[in-house]
Amino acid sequence: MGGLIIKKTAVLLFLIILSLIFPLTASADMGPKPKLTVIVENPPEEEYYLDLLINYDLPQVDNLADLRNTLNHDKLKLLEEYNQNGWCSALSHGTRVPLWGELIGEKIDGVNVHTFGYFGLPDVYKIIIVTPENELRITRTVERSSYTSTVYYDYETGKLTEQKGLSLAWTYTKQFLMSFVCTIILEGFILLLFRFKTAHTLFVFFIINLITQAFLTIIMSTSFLLFGIYASYAVLFAVEIIITAFEATAYAFIIKEGKKRKRVAYAVIANIVSSLALLPLMYFEYILFL
Repeated sequence: MGGLIIKKTAVLLFLIILSLIFPLTASADMGPKPKLTVIVENPPEEEYYLDLLINYDLPQVDNLADLRNTLNHDKLKLLEEYNQNGWCSALSHGTRVPLWGELIGEKIDGVNVHTFGYFGLPDVYKIIIVTPENELRITRTVERSSYTSTVYYDYETGKLTEQKGLSLAWTYTKQFLMSFVCTIILEGFILLLFRFKTAHTLFVFFIINLITQAFLTIIMSTSFLLFGIYASYAVLFAVEIIITAFEATAYAFIIKEGKKRKRVAYAVIANIVSSLALLPLMYFEYILFL
Protein backbone atom coordinates (compact mmCIF):
# COMPACT_ATOMS: atom_id res chain seq x y z
CA MET A 1 0.00 0.00 0.00
CA GLY A 2 2.83 2.39 0.89
CA GLY A 3 4.53 1.81 -2.47
CA LEU A 4 1.27 2.57 -4.31
CA ILE A 5 0.85 5.85 -2.45
CA ILE A 6 4.40 6.84 -3.33
CA LYS A 7 3.85 6.11 -7.02
CA LYS A 8 0.56 8.02 -7.15
CA THR A 9 2.06 11.00 -5.35
CA ALA A 10 5.07 11.09 -7.69
CA VAL A 11 2.81 10.95 -10.76
CA LEU A 12 0.62 13.73 -9.35
CA LEU A 13 3.62 15.95 -8.68
CA PHE A 14 4.91 15.24 -12.16
CA LEU A 15 1.61 16.28 -13.77
CA ILE A 16 1.32 19.42 -11.68
CA ILE A 17 4.85 20.56 -12.56
CA LEU A 18 4.31 19.67 -16.22
CA SER A 19 1.21 21.84 -16.33
CA LEU A 20 3.21 24.70 -14.85
CA ILE A 21 5.99 24.54 -17.42
CA PHE A 22 3.75 23.96 -20.46
CA PRO A 23 3.15 27.69 -21.15
CA LEU A 24 6.92 28.24 -21.18
CA THR A 25 7.47 25.65 -23.88
CA ALA A 26 4.64 26.69 -26.20
CA SER A 27 6.97 28.46 -28.61
CA ALA A 28 10.65 28.05 -29.39
CA ASP A 29 10.87 31.83 -29.88
CA MET A 30 9.50 32.79 -26.47
CA GLY A 31 11.56 34.14 -23.61
CA PRO A 32 14.48 36.56 -23.27
CA LYS A 33 16.85 37.23 -26.16
CA PRO A 34 20.38 38.68 -26.12
CA LYS A 35 20.20 42.45 -25.65
CA LEU A 36 22.56 45.40 -25.85
CA THR A 37 21.52 48.88 -24.72
CA VAL A 38 23.52 51.86 -25.96
CA ILE A 39 22.83 55.05 -24.00
CA VAL A 40 24.00 58.25 -25.70
CA GLU A 41 24.67 61.03 -23.20
CA ASN A 42 24.64 64.69 -24.27
CA PRO A 43 23.05 63.79 -27.62
CA PRO A 44 22.74 66.41 -30.38
CA GLU A 45 19.40 68.09 -30.99
CA GLU A 46 19.48 67.16 -34.68
CA GLU A 47 18.96 63.65 -35.97
CA TYR A 48 21.86 61.20 -36.03
CA TYR A 49 22.04 57.45 -36.76
CA LEU A 50 23.74 54.84 -34.56
CA ASP A 51 24.55 51.30 -35.64
CA LEU A 52 26.84 48.45 -34.58
CA LEU A 53 29.86 47.37 -36.60
CA ILE A 54 30.57 43.67 -37.00
CA ASN A 55 33.63 41.99 -38.47
CA TYR A 56 32.36 39.27 -40.79
CA ASP A 57 31.23 39.04 -44.40
CA LEU A 58 28.40 37.38 -46.30
CA PRO A 59 25.35 38.89 -44.56
CA GLN A 60 22.21 36.89 -45.23
CA VAL A 61 19.50 38.88 -43.43
CA ASP A 62 18.27 42.37 -44.32
CA ASN A 63 17.41 43.76 -40.90
CA LEU A 64 15.90 46.98 -42.29
CA ALA A 65 13.80 45.50 -45.09
CA ASP A 66 10.57 47.12 -43.88
CA LEU A 67 12.13 50.43 -42.82
CA ARG A 68 14.46 51.54 -45.59
CA ASN A 69 11.92 53.76 -47.35
CA THR A 70 11.28 55.67 -44.13
CA LEU A 71 14.93 56.40 -43.31
CA ASN A 72 17.23 59.26 -44.31
CA HIS A 73 18.76 58.13 -47.60
CA ASP A 74 22.12 59.89 -47.16
CA LYS A 75 22.73 58.66 -43.64
CA LEU A 76 21.64 55.14 -44.48
CA LYS A 77 23.91 55.05 -47.52
CA LEU A 78 26.93 56.01 -45.40
CA LEU A 79 26.18 53.08 -43.09
CA GLU A 80 25.49 50.61 -45.89
CA GLU A 81 28.70 51.44 -47.76
CA TYR A 82 31.00 51.52 -44.75
CA ASN A 83 33.57 48.73 -44.90
CA GLN A 84 36.92 49.15 -43.20
CA ASN A 85 39.10 46.06 -42.72
CA GLY A 86 36.02 43.86 -42.83
CA TRP A 87 33.98 45.92 -40.34
CA CYS A 88 30.45 46.53 -41.66
CA SER A 89 27.28 47.94 -40.12
CA ALA A 90 25.06 45.29 -38.58
CA LEU A 91 21.56 46.70 -39.02
CA SER A 92 22.19 48.55 -42.25
CA HIS A 93 24.50 46.13 -44.06
CA GLY A 94 22.98 42.92 -42.66
CA THR A 95 23.81 39.97 -40.43
CA ARG A 96 23.94 36.18 -40.79
CA VAL A 97 20.95 35.76 -38.48
CA PRO A 98 18.25 38.33 -37.60
CA LEU A 99 19.05 41.39 -35.50
CA TRP A 100 16.68 44.13 -34.43
CA GLY A 101 17.69 47.57 -33.25
CA GLU A 102 17.13 51.31 -33.31
CA LEU A 103 19.21 53.56 -35.55
CA ILE A 104 17.55 56.70 -34.21
CA GLY A 105 16.88 55.69 -30.64
CA GLU A 106 14.43 56.94 -28.04
CA LYS A 107 14.82 60.13 -25.98
CA ILE A 108 14.48 59.39 -22.26
CA ASP A 109 15.37 61.89 -19.52
CA GLY A 110 17.94 63.81 -21.54
CA VAL A 111 19.67 60.80 -23.11
CA ASN A 112 19.02 58.75 -26.24
CA VAL A 113 18.55 55.01 -25.80
CA HIS A 114 19.35 52.59 -28.63
CA THR A 115 18.42 48.96 -28.07
CA PHE A 116 19.79 46.04 -30.09
CA GLY A 117 18.89 42.41 -29.66
CA TYR A 118 17.92 38.99 -30.95
CA PHE A 119 20.11 36.14 -32.17
CA GLY A 120 22.20 38.28 -34.53
CA LEU A 121 23.61 40.40 -31.72
CA PRO A 122 27.43 40.24 -32.08
CA ASP A 123 29.78 39.23 -29.28
CA VAL A 124 32.42 41.70 -30.50
CA TYR A 125 31.40 45.03 -31.97
CA LYS A 126 32.15 48.71 -32.49
CA ILE A 127 29.65 51.56 -32.50
CA ILE A 128 29.33 53.73 -35.59
CA ILE A 129 27.51 57.05 -35.57
CA VAL A 130 26.46 59.21 -38.53
CA THR A 131 26.35 62.74 -37.12
CA PRO A 132 23.74 65.34 -38.11
CA GLU A 133 26.41 66.72 -40.47
CA ASN A 134 26.76 63.25 -42.08
CA GLU A 135 30.20 62.64 -40.60
CA LEU A 136 31.20 59.24 -39.22
CA ARG A 137 32.35 58.48 -35.70
CA ILE A 138 33.75 55.06 -34.79
CA THR A 139 34.34 53.83 -31.24
CA ARG A 140 36.85 51.32 -29.96
CA THR A 141 36.14 47.60 -30.09
CA VAL A 142 33.90 46.24 -27.35
CA GLU A 143 33.53 42.60 -26.32
CA ARG A 144 30.12 41.75 -24.92
CA SER A 145 30.74 39.99 -21.62
CA SER A 146 27.22 38.83 -20.73
CA TYR A 147 23.87 37.97 -22.24
CA THR A 148 22.49 41.44 -21.62
CA SER A 149 24.73 44.50 -21.38
CA THR A 150 24.71 48.31 -21.40
CA VAL A 151 27.25 50.83 -22.69
CA TYR A 152 27.30 54.61 -22.34
CA TYR A 153 28.55 56.90 -25.10
CA ASP A 154 29.16 60.59 -24.36
CA TYR A 155 28.46 62.36 -27.63
CA GLU A 156 30.39 65.49 -26.60
CA THR A 157 33.61 63.77 -25.48
CA GLY A 158 33.42 60.54 -27.47
CA LYS A 159 34.03 58.53 -24.28
CA LEU A 160 32.62 55.00 -24.27
CA THR A 161 31.94 53.37 -20.90
CA GLU A 162 30.74 49.85 -20.29
CA GLN A 163 28.41 49.26 -17.39
CA LYS A 164 30.02 47.13 -14.72
CA GLY A 165 29.05 43.55 -15.47
CA LEU A 166 27.18 41.19 -13.24
CA SER A 167 29.18 39.74 -10.38
CA LEU A 168 29.44 36.04 -11.10
CA ALA A 169 29.90 35.30 -7.41
CA TRP A 170 26.72 37.20 -6.49
CA THR A 171 24.77 35.66 -9.37
CA TYR A 172 25.92 32.18 -8.36
CA THR A 173 25.02 32.81 -4.71
CA LYS A 174 21.50 34.01 -5.47
CA GLN A 175 20.80 31.17 -7.85
CA PHE A 176 22.25 28.62 -5.43
CA LEU A 177 20.08 29.80 -2.54
CA MET A 178 16.90 29.67 -4.61
CA SER A 179 17.63 26.32 -6.22
CA PHE A 180 19.01 24.69 -3.08
CA VAL A 181 16.12 25.72 -0.84
CA CYS A 182 13.49 24.66 -3.38
CA THR A 183 15.26 21.34 -4.00
CA ILE A 184 15.60 20.57 -0.29
CA ILE A 185 11.90 21.25 0.27
CA LEU A 186 10.67 19.28 -2.74
CA GLU A 187 13.07 16.33 -2.55
CA GLY A 188 12.80 16.32 1.25
CA PHE A 189 9.03 15.90 0.93
CA ILE A 190 9.52 12.99 -1.46
CA LEU A 191 12.12 11.56 0.94
CA LEU A 192 9.47 11.42 3.65
CA LEU A 193 7.00 9.82 1.24
CA PHE A 194 9.54 7.04 0.77
CA ARG A 195 9.62 6.76 4.58
CA PHE A 196 13.30 7.62 4.93
CA LYS A 197 13.60 9.40 8.25
CA THR A 198 16.72 8.45 10.23
CA ALA A 199 19.18 11.17 11.21
CA HIS A 200 21.91 9.52 9.14
CA THR A 201 19.71 9.47 6.01
CA LEU A 202 18.71 13.11 6.45
CA PHE A 203 22.33 14.13 6.96
CA VAL A 204 23.47 12.30 3.82
CA PHE A 205 20.53 13.77 1.88
CA PHE A 206 21.51 17.30 2.93
CA ILE A 207 25.23 16.93 2.14
CA ILE A 208 24.66 15.23 -1.22
CA ASN A 209 22.25 17.97 -2.31
CA LEU A 210 24.66 20.63 -1.08
CA ILE A 211 27.32 19.18 -3.40
CA THR A 212 25.08 18.62 -6.42
CA GLN A 213 23.35 22.01 -6.16
CA ALA A 214 26.73 23.77 -5.97
CA PHE A 215 27.77 21.92 -9.12
CA LEU A 216 24.46 22.75 -10.81
CA THR A 217 24.72 26.42 -9.85
CA ILE A 218 28.17 26.86 -11.37
CA ILE A 219 27.13 25.26 -14.65
CA MET A 220 23.72 26.93 -14.95
CA SER A 221 24.78 30.45 -13.93
CA THR A 222 27.56 30.38 -16.51
CA SER A 223 25.10 29.07 -19.08
CA PHE A 224 22.67 31.89 -18.24
CA LEU A 225 25.27 34.57 -18.79
CA LEU A 226 26.74 33.15 -21.97
CA PHE A 227 23.83 31.51 -23.78
CA GLY A 228 20.53 32.59 -22.22
CA ILE A 229 17.56 30.73 -20.88
CA TYR A 230 16.58 28.26 -23.61
CA ALA A 231 20.06 26.98 -24.32
CA SER A 232 20.33 26.57 -20.56
CA TYR A 233 17.37 24.18 -20.62
CA ALA A 234 19.37 21.83 -22.83
CA VAL A 235 22.35 22.19 -20.49
CA LEU A 236 20.10 21.44 -17.51
CA PHE A 237 18.95 18.18 -19.11
CA ALA A 238 22.53 16.96 -19.50
CA VAL A 239 23.59 18.10 -16.03
CA GLU A 240 20.57 16.47 -14.37
CA ILE A 241 21.49 13.12 -15.92
CA ILE A 242 24.92 13.39 -14.30
CA ILE A 243 23.45 14.49 -10.95
CA THR A 244 20.85 11.71 -10.95
CA ALA A 245 23.50 9.07 -11.61
CA PHE A 246 25.73 10.51 -8.88
CA GLU A 247 22.95 10.74 -6.29
CA ALA A 248 21.59 7.27 -7.09
CA THR A 249 25.05 5.80 -6.60
CA ALA A 250 25.69 7.79 -3.43
CA TYR A 251 22.35 6.91 -1.85
CA ALA A 252 22.72 3.24 -2.80
CA PHE A 253 26.03 2.85 -1.01
CA ILE A 254 25.97 5.48 1.76
CA ILE A 255 22.42 5.35 3.10
CA LYS A 256 21.76 2.24 5.19
CA GLU A 257 18.01 2.67 5.61
CA GLY A 258 15.73 0.57 3.36
CA LYS A 259 16.65 -1.63 0.43
CA LYS A 260 19.19 -0.50 -2.15
CA ARG A 261 16.68 -0.49 -5.01
CA LYS A 262 14.39 1.73 -2.95
CA ARG A 263 17.20 4.24 -2.44
CA VAL A 264 17.97 4.27 -6.17
CA ALA A 265 14.28 4.63 -7.02
CA TYR A 266 14.04 7.59 -4.68
CA ALA A 267 17.04 9.30 -6.28
CA VAL A 268 15.63 8.87 -9.78
CA ILE A 269 12.08 10.01 -8.95
CA ALA A 270 13.20 12.92 -6.77
CA ASN A 271 15.56 14.21 -9.44
CA ILE A 272 13.00 13.92 -12.23
CA VAL A 273 10.47 15.89 -10.21
CA SER A 274 12.95 18.53 -9.01
CA SER A 275 14.47 18.99 -12.47
CA LEU A 276 11.01 19.63 -13.92
CA ALA A 277 10.35 22.10 -11.13
CA LEU A 278 13.62 23.83 -12.03
CA LEU A 279 12.34 24.80 -15.49
CA PRO A 280 9.94 27.56 -14.34
CA LEU A 281 12.29 28.39 -11.46
CA MET A 282 15.16 28.92 -13.93
CA TYR A 283 12.97 31.22 -16.00
CA PHE A 284 12.13 33.28 -12.90
CA GLU A 285 15.80 33.40 -11.85
CA TYR A 286 16.85 34.53 -15.30
CA ILE A 287 14.28 37.33 -15.54
CA LEU A 288 15.02 38.45 -11.98
CA PHE A 289 18.81 38.35 -12.03
CA LEU A 290 19.64 39.31 -15.62
